[in-house]
Amino acid sequence: MEFSIIIPACQEEKCIQSTLLSLPKEVEKIVICNGCTDATASIAKGHARVLVTKERNVSKARNIGAKTAKGNILIFLDADTKFHSPNIFEEIKKTLDKSAVGTCRVLPDSRKMKYKAAMMIKNNLLWTRWTTGIIFCTKDVFNKAQGFNEQLTKKEDKDFVNRCLQYGKFGIANTYVINSMRRYEKVGIL
Repeated sequence: MEFSIIIPACQEEKCIQSTLLSLPKEVEKIVICNGCTDATASIAKGHARVLVTKERNVSKARNIGAKTAKGNILIFLDADTKFHSPNIFEEIKKTLDKSAVGTCRVLPDSRKMKYKAAMMIKNNLLWTRWTTGIIFCTKDVFNKAQGFNEQLTKKEDKDFVNRCLQYGKFGIANTYVINSMRRYEKVGIL
């Protein structure tokens, strides 16, 4: 198996199914329910292998998924981020030929102009090693970087990317994922 998609999910019953349905059937999908008390696990079981941990820790959830993954390319995907392009795996492979770790461009799941503009700005800032709900690397780089830091509760993705950069460049795949704007709707764009 070449690709494993690892999805940490805490209280994501409203979006996990649509995320999983956006992914190809033939790829390994692992959902790690971390601290869930809702129906996330039972919904995900119809579409993915489900692992459960009681602790709400996104880094630990990602590490658990990576340790059990069979693929040699790991894709860490947020539970509310969907695949957009059918050639995403091709583009990730091309990017990893030149990079140690990477992300994709992003589109909003809303037609509102303010969200389109915000995601356009985000796409133009990806060179700063900003991620977009998806991070990918090889299993070898993941192991060398020693996974995600389970002590961090914020910016754990940036920390992981920075440690991966010891083994190569940061890449931006020429493809898109779709991000949910639900957090922006709650707290605002800035």
